[in-house]
Amino acid sequence: MTNLSAPQRRFVVTVDDPGGLIQDIPTLQRVVDFLGEEGAPASFFVVPRGEGDWQLDRQEEWLAVAQQAERHGHDCQLHGLDHAGCEFGPYPAFIFALGGQDPKERLRLAREEFGHLWRREVYVEKLGTAIEIFENAFGRRPQVLRTGALSQTPELYDVVADVGMRYVSNMIVDPRGWEYIIGNYDAPGDWDPDVPPAPYKLTSEVINLPIISEYAWKLTPEKIEKHLALGLEDLRRVYEADGVFILVCHVQEVGAEHPHSRVLLHRLLEVARQDYQVTFMTVRELIADIESGAVRVVDHKPKITEGGYYSGN
Repeated sequence: MTNLSAPQRRFVVTVDDPGGLIQDIPTLQRVVDFLGEEGAPASFFVVPRGEGDWQLDRQEEWLAVAQQAERHGHDCQLHGLDHAGCEFGPYPAFIFALGGQDPKERLRLAREEFGHLWRREVYVEKLGTAIEIFENAFGRRPQVLRTGALSQTPELYDVVADVGMRYVSNMIVDPRGWEYIIGNYDAPGDWDPDVPPAPYKLTSEVINLPIISEYAWKLTPEKIEKHLALGLEDLRRVYEADGVFILVCHVQEVGAEHPHSRVLLHRLLEVARQDYQVTFMTVRELIADIESGAVRVVDHKPKITEGGYYSGN
């Protein structure tokens, strides 16, 4: 039994891609049912628009599932506009690496194809459209933006403030989760030293809620123990640092017919519950704790680095 002295250990489950990217209702329902059985409220980062004229505020059956989930303690937040291409800038290098190509070459190709869209006026239009669709669907504005595949440029965060949002969740503490996805278990690195495991300011107006990692993507039975071990290591380190554990997983994996992701997450959540006595909460509840002063925004001074990503001094 771990015995740490943190007054409250917060654990936030976030689920990416439901909506315009993954439109399947049974997949979403399986995730909602699983989290209900676990007693872990989650924040679903929903994609407002998708292929085939799919738009969140026109999908009555899909919205009924999402709204029922909210009535049971979950919440929904904003996952870009349509999750197409490098929507709000280049992807981080570890995302590019998932495709099996050199990340620098992928960045060069992305700039050629999408770079003309990485401009303030385009961001304003896209975020304005996404927020309008979300508001029409849920009757409120989203509080937090997470872009598709964490695409970003520094200019994005100025636009986030311009459209009236104060929170994003776009940086990764432990990119090893993505190294594990591509089978790199031998020397995958460590935590990003420039991303603290706690809320911090990206700009004077925008606060980042950093994601710890992803452990449950594209699992097979033989991978579960290795990925779980990484999650348990991160869990310990986050609470030793008095941080907030924000987990990302994906609706298409947790809601798949095979149980692999659910098996891993059940075990991770059980350790969090039994060994760390965590408080499971949504990002909406985390923000309420930040704004009440119960959760401190750490002193962190980000800078802009090559590729348009933020890192600290």
